[in-house]
Amino acid sequence: MNKLKILTQPDDSTCGPTSLHAVYQYYQDFISLDDVISEVSFLSEGGTLAVLLACHALKRGYKARLYSYNLHVFDPTWFRSTNEKIIKNLQEQMHYKHDAKLHMASKAYIEFLQLGGELCCEDLTPKLLDEHFSKGIPILTGLSATYLYNCARERTNDRDESVYDDIRGEPLGHFVVLCGFTPEKDKIIVADPYQENPFFRNNYYQVNVSRLINSIMLGMVTYDANILIIEPRDSNLKPDLVPESEIITQSLS
Repeated sequence: MNKLKILTQPDDSTCGPTSLHAVYQYYQDFISLDDVISEVSFLSEGGTLAVLLACHALKRGYKARLYSYNLHVFDPTWFRSTNEKIIKNLQEQMHYKHDAKLHMASKAYIEFLQLGGELCCEDLTPKLLDEHFSKGIPILTGLSATYLYNCARERTNDRDESVYDDIRGEPLGHFVVLCGFTPEKDKIIVADPYQENPFFRNNYYQVNVSRLINSIMLGMVTYDANILIIEPRDSNLKPDLVPESEIITQSLS
């Protein structure tokens, strides 16, 4: 059985496609990372959104379910509506709000729903995560790297490089893949495309459950705050999920 393995992202803006590539590889879908990067849509300021990753998966024949906690895009009452009503609400919201990132996210969510994606909003709890881990399903999540790593905020310098700056910096969003709980169920195993992350210096590590959940929720600041569930339409394609134990070398409580 294959283990979930993640490559190191080629640059600062490709954590999303690299995480998506790891999920594809896990399901024995051997598309190259370069192809995923070239096919996924990016934001004008760099990076991408979970819904854009989800649209790529849907177009590739997968099932995709998004649990979103992004109040920039969704009013909580909308989740009690039909997909048709949510689409109408998104279109109407764009009429009154003119933020470019909101418009791109809204258009992507409309496409996601039209492609057959499933949109959910349930309390983000260890039980919800375990419902997927217990079935051998990895979780691709958008979160706050600033909170997860407990590092300084970041800005772009004159050489277009990302640098830490606790005064002038801004919170940074990020994508990782969650692989399951540790045996004690107090930590979550994370596959991170950013190998040089400031706390772990490793693509694989363990994070306290509450810290991980808080990191996801605080991702709302950067239009993250979501978990993306991707499954093949053939339910038999579900390899073993937990990464090789010898590469889990770091832990943050």
